[in-house]
Amino acid sequence: MPVGEAIAMVSREFTGPVGEEMSKVYDEQKIGISLSEACLHAAERVPITEMQMFATGINIQQQTGSSLSEILTNLARVIRARFRLKRKVQALSAEAKASAMIIGSLPILVGAGLSLINPDYMGPLFYTLKGKFLLGGAVGWMVCGVLVMKQMINFKV
Repeated sequence: MPVGEAIAMVSREFTGPVGEEMSKVYDEQKIGISLSEACLHAAERVPITEMQMFATGINIQQQTGSSLSEILTNLARVIRARFRLKRKVQALSAEAKASAMIIGSLPILVGAGLSLINPDYMGPLFYTLKGKFLLGGAVGWMVCGVLVMKQMINFKV
């Protein structure tokens, strides 16, 4: 099937943003804009890496005349591999995220528990100047620790 018809079929069969963008690409093609330019316009409207890869693949095919089916097959393989890697990273970092949440909430829970059980024991921390300074320092260090843990856990794929 010709590329233009394939894009029209994608625009009819897919709902949501993909169908809309492919419909715009098809409409731009119908008014005389080349396929590579229409795909580049779509990549500008939808600034995600996968769309930019698609537009670049179409552009390379238009310039070199290489096999479009091979380019799109390789592109599909790369996109699937990226999604698999993203899911694998999320699964592997889930344990670290849970540990970070526990470590971050533990001082708050212990402090609240001690305040409920023995208010006189935690009172100086909240009602004296020295206690307020210590509490402020502890909160500051906890925020720094949480930010460091967040940076260690978040991976860009």
